Amino acid sequence: MEIATEGFILLRSINARLYGKYLAFFIYLSAVLLIDLLRFYVLALHPNVYASFYWYTEFLHAGVGYAVILEIFRQTLNNSPGVARIVRAFLWGVLAAVILKVSWNAVSGRVWSPGTMSAELERDLRTIQAILLAGIIALLAYYVVVTGKNLKGMIFGYSVYIYASVVSLAFGSLPGYGLRPGWRLVQPIAYMATLLVWSYALWSYSPNPVAETESKIDRDYRLIAERTRRAISKARSFLKMGGEL
Repeated sequence: MEIATEGFILLRSINARLYGKYLAFFIYLSAVLLIDLLRFYVLALHPNVYASFYWYTEFLHAGVGYAVILEIFRQTLNNSPGVARIVRAFLWGVLAAVILKVSWNAVSGRVWSPGTMSAELERDLRTIQAILLAGIIALLAYYVVVTGKNLKGMIFGYSVYIYASVVSLAFGSLPGYGLRPGWRLVQPIAYMATLLVWSYALWSYSPNPVAETESKIDRDYRLIAERTRRAISKARSFLKMGGEL
């Protein structure tokens, strides 16, 4: 069902000319579809190697999901290029920090396991994504940013999956809960619900309304940028005077 729904969303995005509008998001969905097809093929024809294949592909699956966060922030701050540049650099920095942390833990550990590393990477990335989603929702509420149907569906659908994943990973790691089969269904059910939300929200192109006046985000950004420039100018003057003394 997931594979069929992913394929439907991608075909609809091409027909509705949405693919280029939300490139990072649809690259993510295309990558997930390809991974799912490969896993289905291995499970059907080579079930004995499916477990190891799953964990090796989980590296890519966990990492590529970050593209949805990048797309959401890009669309939210599309009319604020200055803020968007800062946020983009911050998001890439966070992703690099998480990957370096997990890689260091894997290298410094006594025994390297692709399953353990993938699980740790997924846990950390899902947690970071949950925090970033909460931040973008708070940003939208605080600045009263008007969003289109596409972005609303993207945020709501991915939030359902991410928060369900965080809860599932947290409870699934507890003693006595990991072996209960019910916890294994939380993420697939949440992801299927996410795909259905995306199918509805991305049926046609619905961009964010363009603000007629300067947004509060841009005003706050200009204020902070001006204060920063003044602080740097004062620091340079101070250092220059100190150098002359």
